[in-house]
Amino acid sequence: MSVRAKKTSSSKEVWIGLALVKQPQRNGALGDADQAYVNVLAPALDGSDFRAQVRKALKELELTLIKLDDVETMKARLSKHHIHRDLRNLAREAKRTGLPHFDIFQTFDLDP
Repeated sequence: MSVRAKKTSSSKEVWIGLALVKQPQRNGALGDADQAYVNVLAPALDGSDFRAQVRKALKELELTLIKLDDVETMKARLSKHHIHRDLRNLAREAKRTGLPHFDIFQTFDLDP
């Protein structure tokens, strides 16, 4: 690993955000639902890097990001709010693996 790559990866912090996602057709990752909200955590250099990683991870699941809200570092979130143990565990896994991790997808259907 180059010194530059090592410096870049070590400077990443775990970020968290609430994603609204949709799937192009039913019976995909969201089952028989149209859309979902999900907390997502990923190590990133900044908010822009976080958004790019979330989009890429969702694309692999054949999901589309509609919007990403409440984006901040886990450190900032923990300074203001109590975080459920499951999200803390996901944050540790994201930091360990260097990959985005999703919480439970809260699915719903659009009105016809």
